[in-house]
Amino acid sequence: MRARLNLLLLALLLLATGACGPTQAKQAETSLDIPRIDTGQEPRVIERTLLSKSYHIDKKYRSMLGPSSMEKLKLLDTDKPELLWIVGYQAVVMDQEGKGEVSQEFMCHSNLDFDPHAYWKNFKSNASMSGRLFTLSQGQQNIVFPRGFGIPVMSDMEFDLATQVLNLNLDDPNLDVRHKVTIRFVRDAEVPFEMKPLFQAAVQGMKSLQDLPGHYGVSMSEKDEGKHGAGCSVGLPAVAGDADVDQHGQKFTGHWVVKPGREENRTNVTRFLQLQFDTKIHYIAVHLHPFAESLELIDRTTGEQVFKAIAQNHEGKIGLKSIDYYESKEGIPILKDHEYELVSVYNNTTNEDQDSMAVMYLYLHDKNFHKPAPVKTASN
Repeated sequence: MRARLNLLLLALLLLATGACGPTQAKQAETSLDIPRIDTGQEPRVIERTLLSKSYHIDKKYRSMLGPSSMEKLKLLDTDKPELLWIVGYQAVVMDQEGKGEVSQEFMCHSNLDFDPHAYWKNFKSNASMSGRLFTLSQGQQNIVFPRGFGIPVMSDMEFDLATQVLNLNLDDPNLDVRHKVTIRFVRDAEVPFEMKPLFQAAVQGMKSLQDLPGHYGVSMSEKDEGKHGAGCSVGLPAVAGDADVDQHGQKFTGHWVVKPGREENRTNVTRFLQLQFDTKIHYIAVHLHPFAESLELIDRTTGEQVFKAIAQNHEGKIGLKSIDYYESKEGIPILKDHEYELVSVYNNTTNEDQDSMAVMYLYLHDKNFHKPAPVKTASN
């Protein structure tokens, strides 16, 4: 009788707590979001380093006109696809052997691109992805995300690496250089804490190629200066035939001519962001050309400054020495229902036309990221 009573009490206890041996085991096997405890240890950072083809520089090359190349790459060869997190990117100009750095005045840009559809497919996110992960140029050769943040990619994803050189100072050069690009990443399986996913959204300064200032992506009939601010100034493309036509048939360029003197250009960039949710910015990298003074992102809805980058130019030669960047775990709030404006300032101190661009690469927290299920192998 006592044994039967004990069995009955045990059964009632299991029923009340919802505990059940087989059910518990099944739940443990199918759970993909088991919290990880941050032990303070750092995961192993893997470096994927590439040298571009050798570029021969024998004359002056303006922006986008120097020798260039593109190559495809994968970060890691694995038997089964696995989740990786890109945590840093670096690009420097090297000598022909790739052993020693040379002047970064020969750096035009280094771009790392990918297919955004692969991101959506793997991570089921509706974040707006441009297909551009990184751009480094004069003034910033290295990006390091805050601890615990990274761009999620799969090991079987393919990337396009584009590199290009320029020469704005030497009249009769004769040298060979290369880009050395380093992509730093960690394997999700080796990270002892939960990573926070970032995605990149770029905002770019534009110039109108029509008779009147305009707003990219905004028809003249719906233009509201109070809401959108001053339209993009009328300008000239820095490269013949370089024009971007928006959905309203209006022509703009993101690579324009700066006449001698000081120039301020304003662009409403809300449509570039295409935010699907409120989030925060945790890193900002800036792309400018020589003679730039600053680039500022403004929240037009509140009138507040989001971030302003100051550019330092070299003395005695043409080129950017440094550009401010932003990096923070706390982040800067950015809201989907606000209007945003980009303000670029250039000061062309020469007596001839110069080319220019103005881009902020914002790395935002992807709140809709879905971590993929691990691929099972024979060992697990």
